Amino acid sequence: MTERTISDIDAQIADLKRERDIASLDGSKSVKSVLATGKVATLAADLEALLPSLFTQSVAYQQAMNVISVVTGTRNLVDGEISRIEALVAAQETASS
Repeated sequence: MTERTISDIDAQIADLKRERDIASLDGSKSVKSVLATGKVATLAADLEALLPSLFTQSVAYQQAMNVISVVTGTRNLVDGEISRIEALVAAQETASS
């Protein structure tokens, strides 16, 4: 039996990670869809509109800023993840053609 090298194992891990990521593409798109619908779609903008009426050192202001940051950041991260996975899919399709 030939002993596998670290490079062989790293390549296998990379392949498994790629497969895992591609398998999660539909789920990531579903998360994006949920973030773009219902109340969460306007939550950051609604809270931003309220900020001028709040004292910047108040708990309400700080928590509103936290929610805005999380909602906006989550959207950006999910969008980036979808783009990254779609690039993996495109590269895989190109390699197999």
